[in-house]
This record gives sequence, structure tokens and C-alpha cells, in this order.
Amino acid sequence: MDNKSFLETEISPFKQVAVVLLIAVIFMSFSGFIPAQPYSSTAHIMPWVIACGLILFFAIGNSILSLSATNGNIYWLQSIISFAIMLIGGGLLAWAFSGISISNTGSVKWIYFVFTFSYLVFLSIVNLMKFLVNLAKKHDNKMQD
Repeated sequence: MDNKSFLETEISPFKQVAVVLLIAVIFMSFSGFIPAQPYSSTAHIMPWVIACGLILFFAIGNSILSLSATNGNIYWLQSIISFAIMLIGGGLLAWAFSGISISNTGSVKWIYFVFTFSYLVFLSIVNLMKFLVNLAKKHDNKMQD
């Protein structure tokens, strides 16, 4: 039996985005059955809110899973492409479920913008951490030899 953590297994960013988009379809499907509160300003754009939440979920999850990547450059490229797929796919799903374009959703378009740059910051921080840990390991190995 292999006691390997899921954080140690390399999961393709394309598989990650496929799973998150599937979750988006499920959540958006069920959001139509949730009774809307009369005072809620997001009731009519709930699929867009779900898309934004799952974009943030993907960004954080993908950044954490990048720690286990054997080739960081290839993973970085695949991650950027999969994030673009997530933005476009999530937006198209939200538009299909709500019938409202992103230009009519108020702050959602700004949240998309902010999450895009936040994702790049997440990836950069994780890659910097990975670089520093590898540098410390090399230095430690030199000190022991």
C-alpha cells in the first residue's frame, strides 16, 4: 500500500480544470432550485458568483498542486492555459445558466480581473517557495558532505 499524499502526486492542470468545470455545472444546475431572497442583489447572477468562487478554488488548488510538479516550466505553461480555459469555460457556463453576459453583472467583471492577477501571484509565490526549499536542500547537502 502506497502512503503517498495527494499533494505528492502530480495531477495535470487540464484534469484539474475539467473537474472544476464539472463541479461548476453541478453547482449551477442546483442554484436554480435555491429560493432567491428578495433582498439579495446576487440572486439573478448566482451562476456568475459560483463561477467566481470556483475560479478562486481552482487558482488556490492549482497553485498548491504545482509543488509536486517535476518540471515546473511545463506545469506553469499548462496551468496558465488551463486557467484561461477555466475563465472562458466558467464564463460561458455562467452565461448559459443565467442568460446574463458578464458586462451586465456589475462587480463580477472586476472580480474576474482581480482573480486573474491573484492567480499569477499565487503561482509565483509557490514557485518562489519551491525554489527556496530546493536551494536550502542543496545548501544543506553541501554542509553535510
